[in-house]
Amino acid sequence: MRTYLVTFGLAAVMGVFLTPVAGSIGRRLGALDRTVEPPVPRFGGLAIAAAAALALVLLALIFDPVRSLLGYSRIELEAVYIGGAVIFALGVLDDLHALKATPKLLAEVAVAAGLYAAGVRASTVWLPFGIVELGHVVGLLFTIVWIVGITNAFNLLDGIDGAAAGAAIFALLAVFAAAIQLGNPLVALLTVALAGATLGFLRWNFAPARIFLGDSGSLFLGFVLATLALRGATKGPTIVAIAIPIVAFALPVTDTVISMLRRALRGAPVMTGDREHFHHRLLAMGLTTRQAVALLYVVSAAFALASMLFLNPNLRSLAVFLTMLGVLVWFAERHLKVFELSELGRIARRGFVQTRAISFNVDVRKAATELDRTGTWDEIVAVLAWLFDRSEFDAVRLVVYDGGPGKPRREFLLEAGGLREQAVAPSADEWGVHLPFQLGTGGGVRGELAAFRRYGRRPLLTDVNLLVEVLRPALAEAAERVAPPPRGPATDGAPRRRASDARPPDRY
Repeated sequence: MRTYLVTFGLAAVMGVFLTPVAGSIGRRLGALDRTVEPPVPRFGGLAIAAAAALALVLLALIFDPVRSLLGYSRIELEAVYIGGAVIFALGVLDDLHALKATPKLLAEVAVAAGLYAAGVRASTVWLPFGIVELGHVVGLLFTIVWIVGITNAFNLLDGIDGAAAGAAIFALLAVFAAAIQLGNPLVALLTVALAGATLGFLRWNFAPARIFLGDSGSLFLGFVLATLALRGATKGPTIVAIAIPIVAFALPVTDTVISMLRRALRGAPVMTGDREHFHHRLLAMGLTTRQAVALLYVVSAAFALASMLFLNPNLRSLAVFLTMLGVLVWFAERHLKVFELSELGRIARRGFVQTRAISFNVDVRKAATELDRTGTWDEIVAVLAWLFDRSEFDAVRLVVYDGGPGKPRREFLLEAGGLREQAVAPSADEWGVHLPFQLGTGGGVRGELAAFRRYGRRPLLTDVNLLVEVLRPALAEAAERVAPPPRGPATDGAPRRRASDARPPDRY
């Protein structure tokens, strides 16, 4: 353990001293973020990679165990080193020339496929009902999604000073602790060196930042986490090797999934950037950059601790993780105002009661068919009364114009299976759907059917389009065949009774 502590401390010191050097190189090469004033260099990846590598080399010159491990790693992790170099170079090119998303993604997929061919892959996963063999096709797809997903998840979190670097430290330390427990000293040594180098870099990246990670840093750190986890999976249970970093990295992973989901729900390209990530929404709530970063650190630390439960995977550890993930998503929907999640939740809730919604929609079609068979005004009223007694609406009103709109009008309230003629003023606490139609064989009288619903009720499940496109034409055709409703005594202003008072307040 002393060797690991020395490695962490030495890498942190190297990170502190090499980060300004990397910043100077970034300025000279033009790798600058010009969205801020003054422009800030985007070359933090160079500082982290150099600090970790230099610390390991210096320790290898002093400690034989470190020298042996690094010598062994040239065989064990050759594919990871080559892939890491390619991803790092890709990030540097992006920092210098702002590459488009598609070429970057294709390059990452190619690297992930190459690693699978070299043996860095997931072959089994743990599910609550047992270990599942993935096979070659599913294993290849899982490996590519895992590497590319984790790599870019970390990149997307790099939006405010210190957020991505701090989250990476918690994830790296979680993987380090797991490697110690599982007896994998090589992974433990590499992750603790990277964690120390990232901590040293954070000294200059914390708000107000004097250097940014850039793609060279964010892509590189995400790639290292993903590949070291997969490499560790060949030495033990895949669930332990993969679940620990993904749980520890739940914040950026969740942010990435939600970002892709909300873009897909809006029909926008999923690879298009925006300013609606968690950290942007925290700033929009009025938090300062440091306050937002501190909150992200707390969440990252909580998930890093939770990841340790998967050292002995069982249903309890899965339940704890899912509960924490649910709380994170709930917080995003409720307080960060991720409205796409609200809409998705509304659709999901509708799905649970879709059978009831389908039932009423079917009733609308049945009522339209029955209206085609009516021959009297009383029969029309009976069909409408049957339909809306089974609906989500609270009141149904009918207006008849003697001679057309603007002429004297007669108003009715549909209740108790019939129409009662009385003046019905719209209420301030309700909204309605209005269906105007032609009434009477002479064509000189027009009418309007209006279905009203109170505010504050559960979301309406009824497909209003069916009322407009199916019920309204059938009602108009039926009304053309019959005489207008007979005149009756007008009401004397007695209090009106709402249709909603005669039945349960909400059956949906």
